[in-house]
Amino acid sequence: MADIVQRLASNISAQHLSGLAASPSKHLSALSWLWSYYLLPAVVAYPLLCSALRFRRLKNIQAKYNYGSSTNPSYEGMTVVEAHKIIDSMSCFEFPALFTKGLQFALFRTYGIPTISSLLFKTTQLSAEKNVPKRYADTTILLFDIMSAEPNSERANNAFARLNYLHGHYIRQGKISNDDMLYTLALFMNQPVEWVNRFEWRQFTDLEICAMGVFHKYMGESMQINFDVLPSAKSGWKDGLHFYRELNTWFKDYEKEYMVPDVTNYEVAVKTRDLLICNAPTFAHSVLQKMVSAPLDDRLREAIMFDKAPPAYTASLNGFMTLRRVLLRYLALPRPWFMEDTIMTEKPDKAGRRYIVTWDTKPVYVKPTLWNRWGPGALMSRVLGIAVPGDAGTHPEGFVVDDVGPSVFVGKGRAEARETVKHLETKANIGCPFAMQKR
Repeated sequence: MADIVQRLASNISAQHLSGLAASPSKHLSALSWLWSYYLLPAVVAYPLLCSALRFRRLKNIQAKYNYGSSTNPSYEGMTVVEAHKIIDSMSCFEFPALFTKGLQFALFRTYGIPTISSLLFKTTQLSAEKNVPKRYADTTILLFDIMSAEPNSERANNAFARLNYLHGHYIRQGKISNDDMLYTLALFMNQPVEWVNRFEWRQFTDLEICAMGVFHKYMGESMQINFDVLPSAKSGWKDGLHFYRELNTWFKDYEKEYMVPDVTNYEVAVKTRDLLICNAPTFAHSVLQKMVSAPLDDRLREAIMFDKAPPAYTASLNGFMTLRRVLLRYLALPRPWFMEDTIMTEKPDKAGRRYIVTWDTKPVYVKPTLWNRWGPGALMSRVLGIAVPGDAGTHPEGFVVDDVGPSVFVGKGRAEARETVKHLETKANIGCPFAMQKR
């Protein structure tokens, strides 16, 4: 009996050990099967899915606005309303980060022209440290309302009216030339294109460039800018693509002649650079100052008298942006409509004030809510010595577009603004801005 029990126990132990020895190979076989049939196809399919979905919005735009297609190769006839919708798709969903960065550096690029920087320096709007954050926020407000609001809407026209009043004060004194105005318009038109083409997951199409040309022709007309220096000013432009390319060529020639080193260029540029990095801890400022120089071309960098970024900084920037480009195109799903970036409130509150709600510099015109002042982000800012909404100099009361601009113009220009709005409501052309020239 004992022998039988011993042999039975021995057999059970042998079978158990044999099963244990076989189980790793069974597990590996199962994992291999799982990888072959599910994981590997998913790894291959996901980047293809992301890429396909990322191009879906562009294909929808191209189908909706049938310009430059196989059935309609022409870009003629695009209206300002159509151009605005195309730009809205690009700036809010396709490339929100780099489109905005292009607009920021468009403002930065104007500092390379001494006639522009000298006025900004003399008026202390960008040479006195206390004025720089508000001046930057004021420009953001007017530009956002002009570009985001429906063309010829009340919000867009009010922004044009205020902008024209502020510029008009200096134009009448001969301190702002039409060429400088046209140059600035060209920057707001071409810098988003340049930045997107250089760093984003895809480049602008001709349809989108045409939209930029159409919209900025309307924008220039609303700002009372004269286009006579452009070659086709008398004969007229064929379409927005023609206008874009012609203004872009003029812009490059203008820079070659007038973008030259000047101490006032440096004075206003360095103050804006300090503003751009003000939300970083102090110990990081020296690194970020060099990083600001990394994407600048030599002509601009020399004109504003900034040191050239060390090669390692330029290489780091290019490497990061290349990695970002690949990740966005193949691993990141496109931004859905409900995640649209909102820079500021569109409608005033009961007190008639509006507020900035997204900021990357000093929080000017930001409502000092409990969250904005004492939330986790605000607490971290306090620890690092960074300004939070409601601090001195941040204008927590919000803004009214009629008062945007230097403090000396607060409460002024209302009558002129009403006249401008009335003129724009009746005269602004939100159809094709080039169709009228052909009649």
